[in-house]
Amino acid sequence: MIKNAAFIILKFIDRFHWLWLIFAAPFLVFPSPKRSLALLVVPVLWILGLWEKRIQNVKLKIGNGKHKIENRKLKIENSANSSAIFVFNAGFPVTPINISLLVLTLMVLVSLWATYSIEQSLEKISGVVLGLGVFFAVVRESRKSSGWWWSLTAFLGAGLGWATLGFLGMNYQVRFSFLAPVISRVPMIIKGLPGAESGLQHNAVGGAILWYLPLYCVLSVYLSKYKIENIKYKIEKRVSGKTWVRFTQSRVAVWVSRFGLWLGTLFIGGVLVLTQSRGSYLAIGITVLVILLLVMPKRRRWILLALIILFVIGLGVFIVQAGGWEEFIAMMGLSAESGFSLDTLGARLEIWSRAIYGVQDFPFTGMGMNTFREVVHVLYPLFTISPDLDIAHAHNEFLQAALDLGIPGLIAFVSIYVISFWMLVKVWQVPSGEGIFPKTSKGQTAFNISQDPVLKKVLVLGLGGGLFGHLIFGMTDAITLGAKPGIFYWLLLGLITGLYERIEKFKI
Repeated sequence: MIKNAAFIILKFIDRFHWLWLIFAAPFLVFPSPKRSLALLVVPVLWILGLWEKRIQNVKLKIGNGKHKIENRKLKIENSANSSAIFVFNAGFPVTPINISLLVLTLMVLVSLWATYSIEQSLEKISGVVLGLGVFFAVVRESRKSSGWWWSLTAFLGAGLGWATLGFLGMNYQVRFSFLAPVISRVPMIIKGLPGAESGLQHNAVGGAILWYLPLYCVLSVYLSKYKIENIKYKIEKRVSGKTWVRFTQSRVAVWVSRFGLWLGTLFIGGVLVLTQSRGSYLAIGITVLVILLLVMPKRRRWILLALIILFVIGLGVFIVQAGGWEEFIAMMGLSAESGFSLDTLGARLEIWSRAIYGVQDFPFTGMGMNTFREVVHVLYPLFTISPDLDIAHAHNEFLQAALDLGIPGLIAFVSIYVISFWMLVKVWQVPSGEGIFPKTSKGQTAFNISQDPVLKKVLVLGLGGGLFGHLIFGMTDAITLGAKPGIFYWLLLGLITGLYERIEKFKI
């Protein structure tokens, strides 16, 4: 009796694992030594989930007698409701990037030994723990019939919320004069956020937008051309009232989705423009070109590639003939625009050199998360940057990962990118015309447009575009591991992994 009650409690806790994560999120986003026990929520949820799975498997063994669990799995796979196998396999998800995440987690623990102040590192450590919890929660939800769709909706909604927060709470700077009239009319309503008391940093806002803007763009284009195949515009006598209701609701849903996505894309794109983050501009530009190269026919693809190469060569020739970038900008009459200046490049080069020194001095352990901003002024003084200026990071995500977690942590961080792109390639290679999401017991798809052969490529382009765009951004700037906006990174990884798993589990 007690064992059954314990199992029911464990099952209830495990079923709503995402809810407990939401409750713990505020304590992990805004940590303090007094609230550090919240760090245990994520591993405790994993342990309880594994415990519940173990009890469930024991019960299945007893119920099946001499039959092995593999036979039970085979029955579930052959049943009409093929998604039930995911319920049976509930527990700690095994994914292609688990080894990389394990190394990353171990290096976070090692960084606790290396850091000069655990309190200084606590914010980033809490952010990584929350990110891991979010990643595995999304993967688990993706194993349910409609869980991936709801996770995607949450990702898009969170992105829209971040854009709104950035629009109303960003510390605006005028780098391009044509934006000054717009910026002067934007009210700064959201103020005094912890860690951003003077307003959100514009590069951080732009860099986070890159994770989800490509997905908004490709979904908007996709839905603008999407047609519901089952709709009949001539109502026949045999069409029942219920079918008519479904027909109406389908049309309304499509049009609402179209309008919402286009409006959201325009708004988020506008916020990205207002950030005046040059690294974000460059990243989204390169991402758009790569997406175009992937979707265009082969002949046009080569033409576009040739035009890009000719443009780059021509621009380089003009710059050399003008005597350098500054002279070229002056010749174009844009010298008054600070956004075209390369003044910050010299500072970045100096910061990168100091970051390399830090990696050389702490190659295996790193210097501790979030400590470079303090250590750099003590061990590696800067000549062109005032010691009173807070350098939040190394302005390169890979150098920052090595500074925080050492070279093993850097290898794990790079491998996450490599494996994620590999999973996207595998999804892209799924034969056209085959669905990504399984059918339910009622014969309906969990994601009602999943049978469209174009959809899988749309999803790959959107998710992969976000990952690739931020990768480009991370070469010259950084949203560090554990930073508050980094939650989008873990959500994106969860969606990519969940999508890949649906392909592998159902052998589509």
